[in-house]
Amino acid sequence: MMETRSLQELVTVVEHEISRFQSQKEMYSERLGNFLRESEEKHGSEEWFKRISLGEKLPKGKAKSKKKEKKKGKKKKKGKKGEEPEEWIAFQSMLLSSSIQGEAELMFEVIEAITTKIEELEEAKTSIEELRSVGLGDEVSYMMFIREGVPKKIVIKPAGADDMLKFTFSKGFTVVRAIQQ
Repeated sequence: MMETRSLQELVTVVEHEISRFQSQKEMYSERLGNFLRESEEKHGSEEWFKRISLGEKLPKGKAKSKKKEKKKGKKKKKGKKGEEPEEWIAFQSMLLSSSIQGEAELMFEVIEAITTKIEELEEAKTSIEELRSVGLGDEVSYMMFIREGVPKKIVIKPAGADDMLKFTFSKGFTVVRAIQQ
């Protein structure tokens, strides 16, 4: 939760978060690029490498099939000899992998999650800027609910006790002043 009397302060915080996530995305993208170049010689002919190099998602491994097996009455599949082991193994609340394929998949998922976070922050920034254009001014304070770094809800309230009687808002978020006769 964050409280402020200025939407500009909130815009600045959101812009800082966007910048931080963009630099993280660049770092992981560079790391992924290096990983793919280094792995191409050894794994370039493998189907999973071709698919991941084209940006396709790999099929989920053992952890998902275990869940399905439990629901179907714990039937066990017998693997063929010489078949590669599944890439992910369920361990309590996590999935584990020791394969190069798992490492590549993990980096792609991290970049995808960061991209999603940047998009959410950009949408929040646009909404806040739209609020600024309405012109609420400095007579109000803003209390924000921030979930995972992204503003989700804003409560608008008068800045002082005297303003309580003067303050109302409609769908357009306008400040109404009482006229004395």
